[in-house]
Order: sequence, then structure tokens, then C-alpha cells
Amino acid sequence: MNTAQYIPKTELARNTRQVINSVLRGQPAVVESYGQPEVAIIDIVDYYILRAVMRYYAHQPEIDPEAGLPDQEVEAISDPQERFDLVFAHYLATAINLGRAAELLNLSWLDLRTRCLRLDVPLRAGPADVDEARADVEVAEVWATVSQP
Repeated sequence: MNTAQYIPKTELARNTRQVINSVLRGQPAVVESYGQPEVAIIDIVDYYILRAVMRYYAHQPEIDPEAGLPDQEVEAISDPQERFDLVFAHYLATAINLGRAAELLNLSWLDLRTRCLRLDVPLRAGPADVDEARADVEVAEVWATVSQP
């Protein structure tokens, strides 16, 4: 993770908006009382990612690496944490790549990659085979057409 900002409770009370804006930009806040850390504040997407990764490693589900993950299966889930759990389980089990995970979570590939790097989530550096490379290109093409004004 990036270096956290350490702030006393009184500063959080006086500058709540600034602290939260900083957290939303990727800098967690550790709130202290009398110099002792009490709580940490992190961005909600980072929270979902961390919980999903912990759940995957705590109870590794049986996932076929060749099966992929259809849009409909993810879209059927209304709870954001369950959606992140499913997508990250498939990503960590190598059933989908990071680009596909980003697409299913409605994030840009770069945003998800940056978050994974910041949170020390394992990254696969490149496609494992030609089919995965083609899938990466398809995701990039979709992202490019969607992000154009």
C-alpha cells in the first residue's frame, strides 16, 4: 500500500472532507488517539478487493481455469462484495485476466492494475497464451470505444 497518512482524531474531525478526498485518491488514513493508531480508512473499492483476495486464499473455490466468467453471472449479483469475490476468485484462479476482471467490475484496466499494485495483490504480467492476448485486445478495444467522448 502507499504510505498512509497518520492523523489525530481532532484533525479528522476538523478536516473530514480533505481526509476522505485523500483516501479516495489512494492514500489510506490511519486515525490516531494520543499517538496510538485506532482505525484505518481506505477507499471502498480497495476494501472490496482486499476482502475478495483474503476470501479467495482462505477458502479457495474450485474454478476451472478454462471456463472464463460470463457477464450474466456477474450481473446477476447485486451485492458489490459478492461481485468482487466472484471476479477476483476467477482472476486469481487464472480463469480470467486482469483486463476481463476490470471490465466485469466496471473499472478501467489501469485503475484496477494500480489498485492491485498498491494493495500487493498478485499480478500476472502478461498473457499466458495467444487466446489470452486476444482477449486482452478485445477488452482494450471495448474500453477504447466506451471511453471515447
